[in-house]
Amino acid sequence: MTFDHALFHADLDAQPWASYTHAYGSAEDVPGHLRALAGHDDAAADEAQSELYGSILHQGSVYEASAKAVPFLARTAAAGIRTAEVLLLLGGIAEGGADPRPTCGAEPREETGPSEGRAGESDEVACRRAVVAELPLLIASLTDESPSVRQAAAWAAGWTGAAGAALAVPALRDRLEAEPEPDVRAELLTALVELDPEGSGPLAAGAIGPDHPPQLRTAALLACADAGLPWTRDHHAAAVDLLPLEPHVSGRYDETRNEPVHHLALTLLERDTEADRDAVGALLDAALRHDDPEARAEAAWAATTACELSRGMPARLAPALIAAAEQDGDETGALAVLGRLGPAGAPAADLLATRADGDGDPADRALEALVAVAPE
Repeated sequence: MTFDHALFHADLDAQPWASYTHAYGSAEDVPGHLRALAGHDDAAADEAQSELYGSILHQGSVYEASAKAVPFLARTAAAGIRTAEVLLLLGGIAEGGADPRPTCGAEPREETGPSEGRAGESDEVACRRAVVAELPLLIASLTDESPSVRQAAAWAAGWTGAAGAALAVPALRDRLEAEPEPDVRAELLTALVELDPEGSGPLAAGAIGPDHPPQLRTAALLACADAGLPWTRDHHAAAVDLLPLEPHVSGRYDETRNEPVHHLALTLLERDTEADRDAVGALLDAALRHDDPEARAEAAWAATTACELSRGMPARLAPALIAAAEQDGDETGALAVLGRLGPAGAPAADLLATRADGDGDPADRALEALVAVAPE
């Protein structure tokens, strides 16, 4: 697509940016950043991108100016200018947005332009609506020759919510069938479950087996948990087989699930059923006893949260945590977790006393844990 910089600049100038607001007040600086982002100076474009993340998507929050910037960001991405990076910014704006309230009938599209918003509408709804209006661009980018662009488009489409699901879900399904790249397939599956958990749950359940790449299997396990599917022996076996899980999500844009074992433990425990508590206990026990120290480190961090959320988890995990601490010392974090076990950690007293009899931070942490589990 030919990008007409002069027209782009004229359209930017036609907007009353100074009357819009972002995280730091007036959005009068936004058109300059959008110009630089679409310009030829890479250093200036990098700086502009950083500034836009700080102002129109500040720590995940969106503003009036965020929605107004969406059409200009979409034009930039459609022109092949920093496409993956701009798609991620659009997806972040959609993620920070919110779906419009359901109505009894279809809203007349011609009342306002796609990014003009509606009277009384929150900034969050206006932002989600603005990105949904650009879904044709996101869908077209799903077939881009660049895997990073396809992946960014899948991630962004997954945050368009109920407002975008009718258009996005069929396109994401079609692309999943054709997509060869494991990280992109994982992003597509995650987006589908985000938009349509009931309809896409079976897709996730069918992708946990060893005939699929580990990136997709890991995404499928997380998607099964997110979709509310029962956690079965097959899920447990697949998770243990894939440990450590974090390397399988390292190439993803999905930062909400970048600590997979922790995400699984938290998601299953939030269901608040005995079966799910047992599932978390079994998974963390297996991971804490795993041969790979990375797997034990992932499990130690997840065990911290599990012990905070489940009254029975400290006693359930104490033997495996003690075994991990004996093997790793302070390297995987298991030693520190022992201090969170309360009375259930008392069997670790001798180990902790031995480790506390020394100098340095590890000894201090062992002493702190010892005081917590066996103050006598």
